[in-house]
Amino acid sequence: GYFVDTVGRNKEAIAKYIREQLQEDIIVDQLSLKELTDPFTGEPVKKS
Repeated sequence: GYFVDTVGRNKEAIAKYIREQLQEDIIVDQLSLKELTDPFTGEPVKKS
């Protein structure tokens, strides 16, 4: 019936949204690895 179909679509939409958010987080994490600031102190990291 109607309700079952709606729940199924909502679950799929939520799952898709979560996958996209996780993918975005991974991309942001990879970008921030290139930053030359210490994540704990905020101080610039000196290249050795």
